[in-house]
Amino acid sequence: MDIFKITTEDDKIIVEGNLKPHDPRSQRRMSLGTAHVVQFLTDSEIEFGSCIQESELNNSYADSCTGTWIFEKKKLDKPAEKVILSKEKKAAPKKKSKAKKKTSK
Repeated sequence: MDIFKITTEDDKIIVEGNLKPHDPRSQRRMSLGTAHVVQFLTDSEIEFGSCIQESELNNSYADSCTGTWIFEKKKLDKPAEKVILSKEKKAAPKKKSKAKKKTSK
């Protein structure tokens, strides 16, 4: 059916796809796109970033039976620099003046 070959370079994941040409007696028509490759990579538990190059495979024509997809490698988050926080001094509470009672004479 379909064969995916995965190779990795510096910061890229290259997926090459290949379909057998359509034979009306033994094989039905098929097409594969980027969604199929993404599903294959997630099933293979390969972490990847955004797609740089896309392709579409279709076994109806011999020249469209092979294709290449290129993905960025998922970059690990760099740990944040250590930040030393100084404790803030709490402001002293303001003194409230008591309400003066009115006396009636």
